[in-house]
Order: sequence, then structure tokens, then C-alpha cells
Amino acid sequence: MKSSICILILFYNKLNQTIECINSFLPSGQNIYVLNNGSDTHQWKKLQTNFKDNETVILIDAGTNLGVSGGRNLLIKYSKEAWIFSIDNDIYIKDTENWVQKFEQFLTNHPEAKIVCPALFNIHDNTLSEQLTIYKTGKNIEVKTGDFAITNCFPGGGSIVHRSIFEQYGLFDEEMFVGFEDYEFAIRAMLSGKGELRAYHNKDIELVHHHRFQKSSNDKEAVRQRYNEEKLKASYDRMVSKYDIVFDHDWKWWTQKQVTDMTQNKRVYQLKSAIKKLLGK
Repeated sequence: MKSSICILILFYNKLNQTIECINSFLPSGQNIYVLNNGSDTHQWKKLQTNFKDNETVILIDAGTNLGVSGGRNLLIKYSKEAWIFSIDNDIYIKDTENWVQKFEQFLTNHPEAKIVCPALFNIHDNTLSEQLTIYKTGKNIEVKTGDFAITNCFPGGGSIVHRSIFEQYGLFDEEMFVGFEDYEFAIRAMLSGKGELRAYHNKDIELVHHHRFQKSSNDKEAVRQRYNEEKLKASYDRMVSKYDIVFDHDWKWWTQKQVTDMTQNKRVYQLKSAIKKLLGK
């Protein structure tokens, strides 16, 4: 079996990690579509220079920051391959040469699969991420985590999805600039009457997610935009009102932690925390 897979990457600063991400997929020989989604001009030019002689790396300029949903949708529409592998630019793939063969073997064993989720190792937490399953009881939405073979939700930045899924359920909601777009997609499918998603988890393919401490001001700004509380709240409110649901999710604590871990020097942060404690704040 010969699969037609495109790798889709959103580039919003973090140049070095983006290059590392792209390089990890090059040995597979698959087309890699990279969208400049509002990056610093200097970083964008460096990325272009780095891959100008590589025909499998297709660089596209959005001209502005379209957000996560808008950016992914543009890449989905621009690409033509049957399978869509969306990747966050701070992720890279292990076993760079053989993951396609492992994917094809998985499809041989599971020919009905239309969504395949590789394992995701989170360096910051030093653990494999658990899978998510969404349950709806009345208006209440609950997310359970665990080691599941099949779930009804897939991570937008780390899954291989057949194009027919987007043809069946539509693209990501572009009114959700960043955050919760994969939850919204799963809930949309659940309520569509077409049947909920069936995302198969394949532990033989492993992705590595590295939430590095960012040193440059542009890269720190990319983190602040990715975890912007106002924009995340807008996405959350959009999803809740769209489906008239109750979704109790402690996203603010998680958001603040990501920003702190990636933009604040640990020693400075610890010193600030100690001062606040002494001042009773």
C-alpha cells in the first residue's frame, strides 16, 4: 500500500524548532506544506533560505496571522494529498525514515481507520500524553483521559486525518482563533447525526512535543499569542454558545503555566514568587 500523506505545519516564529520539525519529516519523502502565519519577517526569510532548494518543502505566506483554525484550513485547502498530517511547529517525529511504513502497516490492520493519532511524548512533563474521550450528558460535556485504543477526539496538531473527514464534517471553526478547535470539531461530529469520530491511537509512531523556554522576544510573543487568555476565552465562549453546552474546563491555570514555563526564567520566576509570598500577595 502506498499512502499519499501531506505534512501541514503552521509557522509562527520559533524558527529553530520549526526547522527541527521540518527536518524530522524530510527523510519520509512526503510533501511538507509550511504556512507563514504572521511570523517575524527576519525569521520568515531565514526559513525560506534554509529550504529554498528542497522541492518537498512548500512554503506559503498567509500575509497575516490567521490563527490556528484559519491557518490549518488554508493548508488543508491548498494541499491535495488524501491523508493530512497536521503538526505543531514545536513537535518532531521519531523514527524519521520508517514512520510511513508503520502507518501503512497500521492501515493494513485497520482499513476502516480514517483518523490515526501517533503517541505524543511531552518532554516538559517527561511522559506520554493520555488520550481524550468526550462524553455528553444532557448539556454537560465531560472529558476523560486514559489509555484508549479508540477515542472520539483527536489533537489538531498531532494527528493523521483522511481528507474525507473534513469533507464529511467541515473544516475547523475559523471564529475560534486559537484553542478548543479540536474539542469543537469532536462535539460537532457527535451532534451531527453522521456519527461521532473514531480516532485510532497508534503507539508505534511517536511524536515528541518540546515546550522549550524561549529566549528571543519574538518567540516569547509567539507563546503569549498561542496562550492568549482573551483569545482562548473567545474560543471557549464560542464553542459553549454554539452548542448550548456546559463545559467545566480549568483552562486558565493550564494557560498561565505554559506561558510561565516558556517565557520566564525559572530563577527570576522563583524570586518573584518568593517576594510576593513575603509581601503577602
